[in-house]
Order: sequence, then structure tokens, then C-alpha cells
Amino acid sequence: MRATRYLLLAASIVAVSSISALAQAVITTVPVAQAPMSVAVNNVTNKIYVGAEGTVTVIDGATNNTSSISIGGAGFAIAVNATTNLIYVAEHGHAGCNNCVAVIDGASNTLQTVVQVGNSPVALAVNAVTNTIYCVNNGDSTVTVIDGATNNTTTVPVGPFPVALAVNSATNKIYVADQGVPEVTVIDGATDNTLSVGVLNLPISIALNPNTNKIYVVCEGGTVTVIDGATDNTTDVTVGATPTGIGVNPVTNQIYVVNVCYVMGMGCNSGSVTVIDGSTNNTSTINNTPSYSPGECEVESELFWCPTVVVDSNHNKIFIEGILPNALTTIDGATNTTITTGVGDLSTGLAYNSANNLVYIPSFVDSTVSIIDPTAKLQLVPITPCRVVDTRQPNGPFGGPPIQGGAQPRAFPLPQGSCNIPSTAVAYSLNVTVVPMGTLGYLTMLPSGQQVPSTSTLNSPDGRTKANAAMVQAGLSGGVSAYATDTTNLILDIDGYFVPSSSSTLAFFPLTPCRVADTRNPAEPPGLGPPSLAGGTQRSFPVLAATSCNIPSSAQAYSLNFTVVPPHALQYLTVWPTGQNQPVVSTLNDPTGTVVANAAIVMAGTSGAINTYVSDNTNLVIDINGYFAPANSGSNPLALYTLQPCRVLDTRDGRGGEFSGELVIDVLENEGFCPPSPQAQGYVLNATVIPVDPLQYLTLWPDGEPQPVVSTLNAVDGAITSNMAIVPTNNGLIDAYATNLTQLLLDISGYFAP
Repeated sequence: MRATRYLLLAASIVAVSSISALAQAVITTVPVAQAPMSVAVNNVTNKIYVGAEGTVTVIDGATNNTSSISIGGAGFAIAVNATTNLIYVAEHGHAGCNNCVAVIDGASNTLQTVVQVGNSPVALAVNAVTNTIYCVNNGDSTVTVIDGATNNTTTVPVGPFPVALAVNSATNKIYVADQGVPEVTVIDGATDNTLSVGVLNLPISIALNPNTNKIYVVCEGGTVTVIDGATDNTTDVTVGATPTGIGVNPVTNQIYVVNVCYVMGMGCNSGSVTVIDGSTNNTSTINNTPSYSPGECEVESELFWCPTVVVDSNHNKIFIEGILPNALTTIDGATNTTITTGVGDLSTGLAYNSANNLVYIPSFVDSTVSIIDPTAKLQLVPITPCRVVDTRQPNGPFGGPPIQGGAQPRAFPLPQGSCNIPSTAVAYSLNVTVVPMGTLGYLTMLPSGQQVPSTSTLNSPDGRTKANAAMVQAGLSGGVSAYATDTTNLILDIDGYFVPSSSSTLAFFPLTPCRVADTRNPAEPPGLGPPSLAGGTQRSFPVLAATSCNIPSSAQAYSLNFTVVPPHALQYLTVWPTGQNQPVVSTLNDPTGTVVANAAIVMAGTSGAINTYVSDNTNLVIDINGYFAPANSGSNPLALYTLQPCRVLDTRDGRGGEFSGELVIDVLENEGFCPPSPQAQGYVLNATVIPVDPLQYLTLWPDGEPQPVVSTLNAVDGAITSNMAIVPTNNGLIDAYATNLTQLLLDISGYFAP
């Protein structure tokens, strides 16, 4: 009897009641000035402004070309007056422009003037009707009022430690959240007179609905105080335990409050969003929204730590920049379903550009801006496997030298390589092979321009040649980067790439993992069983003959797992579509002659068959976990959503320990604050085992289904072993079965969802 063990990292499971109509993808990454802190958009001119250290980067929304404007200090906050085409940048903490607002002429991209304001300006807002700009000064508890026509200023005292403001252009009232006392300062824009409105607890952030003249103040202690702008009367609404950012859809009269999860000490694994009905103040909750914070919204080290919430009322979408998960979460306002996509490290704001329907998120650590298309669905373009990088070759962009151990990641701009990958590629399906110079602790693949995550793609502690599949999001210049703990040669083969969907792309259809072929088993259908493979020869496998796996003839590519069981050393296995010439690539390597597995996406060849070539005699086992086909060829087609690589499970160091038998894993409620969406129907995981004893095999499959007769990886020699797998899921749950005691690590790089 198998031992079953449940590792549910939180008790609640989200039931998805309807299919989300959402989609989104990072379509490109743009480099900007160092340490960007803020972003704003002029929807009229289609220009995006990113504030950073001493510089504002201007992105042309039509071309993504950039230009720079020098400013005196750090661009802590930005506001745009689209009517006058002037951009206002709050700066402080630097001698060049300490406590001032830079005024930029958007027509000429030049610094027009600098306006002195109060101490530590942290927030800006524009009243375009009166051409007045309001600057919140946290350090001296004032608001500087700037006349947009003359740049003359007036100082208005407010409550202690103001952090945020909202402007109602219709009533010409300005509402300032004073974080030092439980009150909001209301400024009359006509007279600059003020009054104080008490709220239930210390305010954190603020937003308003100009149509209803209601102001929503997020407060500590899990409440939102609603101020009636006509009477200044208040009503308190209970929301999540740690509310932070807030956004309002004035068309639907729905208010969205982000409830974050502290990284340390809060005992929670996921954030949530409270939705307030502005007509009744009734609430509902959207769980499993990845939003984490080092604390409640506060000014810290030149950054205002608070999730940014932006509402696109025309399309009823709510965009949330999640801070620490490095992700954009989008809510469909009609269904309250969510989708999540990875962005750069430590995002510092969010702007939506209605001129081109794109979202812009700067990354403080990477000095980049992720540009997200909120309508894009990523689908596959399979190709004949092609070698794009080999550092054993002469030095060059795609050749030598080897990856240096412990050095900065080395970038490879794959669209510029020899495999004819288009610059529109958003993610890649790769085979990663290392040929170490000695021991290799681990190698990690990541999008170019991002920081190295706490994940690994493969390990080779004994220095052997190893391969592993990986799906990697494109980064700067469409590139991917490699980091190695120790010096190693690296080979990258590509078998497909993902782009926004079109008539020539393929959607993913998951299957319960199923055995397609086993050359050891005479009971397999004709062509899928014995004999074993002879070294130096090719063999075709008619994949569609595996009728028990329910693979339709519409399948144009397969998500497969290949396992070799050789009698002795196997130099390499190569897999490609039947009917095409054998490519100069490898699918896996087995120099020690142990049982080895590796995943691959393989294009279907003639009659749906695939070809194999082995350098040496071996048995071969082929398992399938899904296929790619035109979206209209089946029900429930899925698209790929990429994430920054993140660890969802690590059973070491007292976090579950080693196990054997069955383990149930809730990927949504994970240890690493990783943000897959509740809409996910399949995860892209890298599984790594650290066996206590030789491990015959590990199997991953969707929870609630019988354990399939397949294997995800093998470690019969007891070595640390990794393999990528696309694992279907039921409500975020997957099952793992290990034949022997082992520790298990799971890293996620994406997921498939409608």
C-alpha cells in the first residue's frame, strides 16, 4: 500500500466558477535609466515617462524607442497634464534637486523649469480643469500647490506624514491621506482652505469616484472609510487584514482594495482583493491574488511601498502591480477572475496607456520597463530542433567563451542567432545542456536583464554532461541569460517559441500523463514497443498509434518526456519530426549509462510520427502530458502565461523533509510567494530531487486522478536530478509519487490557462 502524505500549504482552495476571458503577456522589455521609481502616461501623445536617478526616460508608445531627459534628483513620483503636455516629476534626497518638482515640456522633451516644494515630496496629482498641480510633502506635512500657468506655489499645511492624495476635478476638492493621524485633510481647490475628516484608523492610501463623489480611504486594521464628498459624512467598510492599494471603476461603481501578505511573520501565503460595491458597500473577496509587501504602504528608502492599482474602465479590467512577486495581476471586472504574468524585479509602479492599450511596469532592480499587452494570448510555433548556442565553439555572441562560474549572467539574444527566431518571440522552449569543466553546483536560465532568481535549471555536482528542458521568458533584446555557480560550457537547442496568438500558432491541450511507447514492453501497440534502439540508427515512432492516450490527429506538436534505459554509456539521444532531416542537436545525454529522463516539445511529423536517433544502444520510454493544436480544433484551448522563475516547493530544512509515497501539493498556496493564477490548468515546473537513497522514479500528475503509469524523472544512481514537466492541475493541486525517500524542489516558470 502506498503512503499518502498531504502538503497543503494553506487550507483554502479557490473554486473557479467560470472561465476567464482574460489574457496578457509581456511583449517586450525596454531598458531605462538606473533604478526607475515611477511611471506615468500621456494618453494623448502616446508617450510614457519613467522617473529614475537623475533621469526621466521617455518611451515612444508607437515604436518603444527611448530618449532621456536629465533632471537634478531622483524621479520619485510623476504626474502628467495631458491638456498642457507638461510632465511633473517629484524629486528629493539629492543635492542636484533636493525637494523640488521638475517641469518637463512634453513637446520638446526638455526640462522647462524646477519648482521648489516642501520636504520629501512623495506624491503628485494634477487637476487639468484648473491647471493646478498638488505635491504631497511627507517630511514637513504640507501640500505644495503649483499654478500650472505660472509655476507659482502656495503651501498648505495638512496632517502629519501625508503619503497619498486624490483630486476630484468636478468638485475641485483634494483629499490627502495623513498617515500620522486617523484623518484625511480636505483642501478646497478654489481657496486652499482645509478641513479634517476623521477616519477609523491611520490612512494608507486613497481613491475616489468622481461620478458618485465618494472618497475611499484605506486604513490600517482592515477597514476602508467611505467619505461622502457632499456632506463629509463617513461609513466604515471591513476589508482584508492588511489592506494597501486601492482602485475605483467609476463606470461600474466597484472599488478594489488590495490586501497584501507580509513577507515575514504574517503566517499567510497569498494576498486577496476585496471588492466593494459602491452602491451598497457590500463586499466580496477575490483570493489568491499575488500581492506581498515588506510592510504596509509607507515611505522607505526613496520608494513608496504600496501596490499600484489602475483601472481600465473602458474594458472593465483592473491592473495590480504586486511588488514582491514581480508580477502583474489583472482582474476581469465582469467575472472577478484573475490572470498573472511575471515582470521585472521589484516593480515600482504601473501605468495604463489607453492610446495603445498597453501596460507599463518599471523594475527598480533591473532598470527596465516591462510592456504588457492585456489582450495577448501566447501560443506555440514549433520548429525543427535547432542549435542556437554552443560555447564550445569559437568566441562570439552565441559561442565561446564558457559560462564563468559565479560571474554575472551571460545573455544570449536568441532572435539574432542562426535559428531564424523572430524578434516577436515572447518565450522559448529550450533544451539546456551543460558540459562542465569540473563540478557544477547548478545552472539557472532566466530572462535577460533580470536578476538571478533563487531557482535552478539543472545540477551536475559530479561534473557530468547533463541536459534539461526549460521554458524561458524573453528578456532584453529578446534574450535569455545563463548563470552558473561553476565554469561550464553551455549548449542551447530550441524546439519552439511562443508569440501572441494568430492563425498560425498552436494552443495547448493538457492530457493526464500517459505512456506512448516503451521499447521494453511487447504489449505496446505496433511500432511503439520492442525492439530496443540500436546505436547509430534512426527509428520512427507513430505517436498517434498510442490510442489509449487520446491524442487527436489535429495535434501538430507534443509535450513529451523521454526516458532512456541504456545497458552502458549513451552519448546522446536526438528527437525530431518524421520526414525531416536529422538536426544537429541532442535531446538528452547519459554518459554514465544510468536511467535518464528529459522533456521536449516535438513537432509532429509525417502521419503524426516522430523520429529518434541514439548514439548507442538503449531502451526508450516516451510519455506524453499534452499536445499543441489549432485553438479551434478542440474545447478549452490554453495559452502560456510566463512568470519570473520562482520556487513553489522545497522540502529541505524542515519544510516537509524527505518523503516517499504520495505527496499532495497545493501550488497556489506556496512557500515561495510565487504567483500562478487560480485559472491555471497546467504548470510549467522544474522538478529537482535530492535522493536519500537511489530513487527509481518520481511521477507528477493532477490531483484527484489515478496515478498514471509514467515517470517524470529517475535518479537510480542517487544523484541530484532535474527535469522540466508540464503538469496538469485540478484547482491548483498536483500529486507527486516517489518510490524511495527523497527531497523535492519545484520551480515554476509559467502556467497554461484559458
